Amino acid sequence: MVFARIVLGLLITIEFTGGLFTSYSETLINTKFHFSYILTTFIEPWSSPILIKSHFILNFILGLLFASGLFYRVVTPLLLISGTSLFLMEQTLYINHFYLYSLIIFIFIFLPANRAYSLDTLRNSKLKVSQVPAWTIYIILFQISVVYIYAGIAKLNYDWLQAQPLQIWLSNKADYPIIGKYIASTSHAYIVAYGGIAFDLLIVPLMLIKQTRKYAFIICIVFHASNAITFGVGTFPWFSIAATSLFFSPRSFRKWKLKTELPPIGNKIYHFGHYKKIIFPLLSLFIAIQVLIPLRHHVYPGNPSWTEEGHFFAWRMMLRTKQSRIQFKVKDTINNKEVIVKLKEHLNNRQIRKMAGSPDMILQFAHYLSDYYTSNHDFNSPKVTAFSKVSLNGRPPQELIVRGVDLSKQRRGLHHYEWILPLKK
Repeated sequence: MVFARIVLGLLITIEFTGGLFTSYSETLINTKFHFSYILTTFIEPWSSPILIKSHFILNFILGLLFASGLFYRVVTPLLLISGTSLFLMEQTLYINHFYLYSLIIFIFIFLPANRAYSLDTLRNSKLKVSQVPAWTIYIILFQISVVYIYAGIAKLNYDWLQAQPLQIWLSNKADYPIIGKYIASTSHAYIVAYGGIAFDLLIVPLMLIKQTRKYAFIICIVFHASNAITFGVGTFPWFSIAATSLFFSPRSFRKWKLKTELPPIGNKIYHFGHYKKIIFPLLSLFIAIQVLIPLRHHVYPGNPSWTEEGHFFAWRMMLRTKQSRIQFKVKDTINNKEVIVKLKEHLNNRQIRKMAGSPDMILQFAHYLSDYYTSNHDFNSPKVTAFSKVSLNGRPPQELIVRGVDLSKQRRGLHHYEWILPLKK
């Protein structure tokens, strides 16, 4: 538990703060329009660049306090609110592991992770305990297992089994010194594709079996280190290695020689007492949600990599690459005026690229254009149409949405958008 709080906490802190020094913060600061998630439209970026940068700094401070175990019971929910709200400010910045880190922090709200090796125990030695219930680690392992297993299941689709989009991505690595030719080869793409399926689906059962645990963990290190070298993906590879190590017995961690010894086992055991009546139902609901949400794309027709319906929050990682182009027209149906929208006057390059292949983002932007031209250009009852052509995982470009449909009149929600054209095989 102590290892999880400190190591995972520091990695989460780096991720929650790192956006300050990348294009992540630039998208929040330097764009006129921001894409929201359907259920959190009320969360918007701060109006001032100083406030946005201060939000990142707040994440850093809260993250360090969390990892050090200082004012843990107050800091943990604050870190969840601060980190998650930043994540939800802009849909085009969606990152799977940012979402995972928010879930992990949520779990820690219910855990007694400050009861040893924390600044809280230095302030109050009565807080120190020698043992915590096993489920407090199992709930973290559950969440990690959900990510692995659903990521593996999601890879069982036609494109991934054809090593797409890996062939596209890896072909860009051909200029790597010495190994570039090998990395960019088609055979390597197939090895990575099928190796990824095997790893995601087998790593959890192999880590649960004592006889295979050490060997599986070595494979885990190699797998995630390779991903870090090839694809980058921020802190996620290192977080995954650290989180997967929690499958080892607590005794493995107690063997480490640290300056301050933990109290002897059995000396003082943490009990949740009457809080169980609140914690267990909440965590049971949490578990049910985490099992069901990644399955919701089955409710929608079509390929979720094409429609994007049910794609987010489902551990559908690295399954698609899209090359897209889009054009919006706004027509004043009364005065017969029509303009072709200059996207760069409203969005940055990342937003344009992400939006062009996402029906929900296209709809959001169409609603924005309707309001914009009504308020700023005196359009009466503007009709907003879009023409979008998308290439999914190397396919020939196909039209994404029905031509001529007035997107300003289409309702945004969790329902299927009938104006999405089906993907041609």
